[in-house]
Amino acid sequence: MHANVSGMVDFALEDGLQLKLMNVLWQQAAAAVVPLNNEPKWPAQPYSLPIPNAILREASSVSEMDAFFAIGEAWGHMVAHFLPENPFVLDLGCGCGKLARFLYLNPRLRYLGVDLFLPGIEWSRNAFTPLAGDRFRFEHFNGHSEVYNPQGTLKPSEYRLPCEDRTVDTVVCASLFTHLLEPDCVHYLGEIARVLKPSGKAIISLHTEPAPGSLFSGNEARIDIAPSYFLELAGREGLRQGERVGLVYGQDVHVLELQTP
Repeated sequence: MHANVSGMVDFALEDGLQLKLMNVLWQQAAAAVVPLNNEPKWPAQPYSLPIPNAILREASSVSEMDAFFAIGEAWGHMVAHFLPENPFVLDLGCGCGKLARFLYLNPRLRYLGVDLFLPGIEWSRNAFTPLAGDRFRFEHFNGHSEVYNPQGTLKPSEYRLPCEDRTVDTVVCASLFTHLLEPDCVHYLGEIARVLKPSGKAIISLHTEPAPGSLFSGNEARIDIAPSYFLELAGREGLRQGERVGLVYGQDVHVLELQTP
């Protein structure tokens, strides 16, 4: 997903089609107050998670309900494939729980979601806590981003992930590295290597069409990186590729693991 000059979002599907989505709702609301209400058309049912409203869905990914659930379910299935028993999952760029709502179905899973979009974090806390208690936690990172959080006070390249060393089974970065500038990309790779258990895995999606003659190009709206260069950067931080999943709704997914001594 990336923004173009017209203010639209281009979501490149695997078959080459483009799904055009207006990327204005959350940006307009951010200047005032983003409503934290649930989707009015489909209210929560007994013992079920509510659905975030269109503004929150758009800020997290896409506003269209079918795309929001299709992407979340695809990532939920994929992440579940790599999980050990009783996993602890760290979801970086969790939004309003697009992936978390599918991982919630695993009663043995513990989860920590992190995002710099505060309304998404606040909504997720309100939605998940009554059902999941402290098994699902959501933490706000007030990181500076010219596109997504211009009022943020912390540099992403100085952020320490809120986990102790070697405590995380699975780190998920669904469309996070597609927005990280190179210094931030390198820093996050190092932090992921720090928090992963020796048997842990990091599942990361990328855009992989850098500008001609470049290995890493773009801005915070969309970053593209050559896969070979991404793996080189990961290698410098102590990570190696365990598997290349391939395209998942237009983004190239790589599974990283710690290098063996």
